Amino acid sequence: MKKLWNVINQLRTGKSMKNRIYLMLLILINIIIGGAIWLLIGRLLLPGIEWLICFMGYPAVFIGFFGGVLYLYNHEFA
Repeated sequence: MKKLWNVINQLRTGKSMKNRIYLMLLILINIIIGGAIWLLIGRLLLPGIEWLICFMGYPAVFIGFFGGVLYLYNHEFA
């Protein structure tokens, strides 16, 4: 999370825009990771589009969004 924030922090935009970009990218990264895990493991054990949505959705919401919001709240940025 810190590496992603360091890259975004170098942009020449306002704090609120940096926060939005950070959260959107973190959610997107977690969606991709969840989909990749489903392709590797879940496709054989848990077939179906419902499981794909679960593998992509839960990490995006809990790790991506809530984790990103908690990271932004707990760190003070210059």
